[in-house]
Amino acid sequence: MALLTPEQTVSQIKLMEERWASMRSHPRAIASLRLRLEWDEGEARRTANGLTVDVSHSGCMAVVGADVPLRRQVRLVLPETGRSASGEVVWRGHEAWEVGIALAEPDAGFWGVKI
Repeated sequence: MALLTPEQTVSQIKLMEERWASMRSHPRAIASLRLRLEWDEGEARRTANGLTVDVSHSGCMAVVGADVPLRRQVRLVLPETGRSASGEVVWRGHEAWEVGIALAEPDAGFWGVKI
């Protein structure tokens, strides 16, 4: 197996970034916004605090202080603005606290940041 030169490595990374960007439905912006997730688990109402890693018109990637199941319907609440939206956990990282959340209705202004 041949090792890549630094130039080849940078080139490979750029190609991957372009590929992922073309697969996304909306551009992303890096943003650390506090949020609260709310969801039902059986008869119990669960909540967890979190912090976004990046946001887009259609959702976010976040770090959340709970093990939220994949495909769980959630309510996102932004404590600083009081805004809330429905969404679904569509991705889970290798660690239990990393989640990707898709908004039920994409909203360009939900996060309050320029994307």
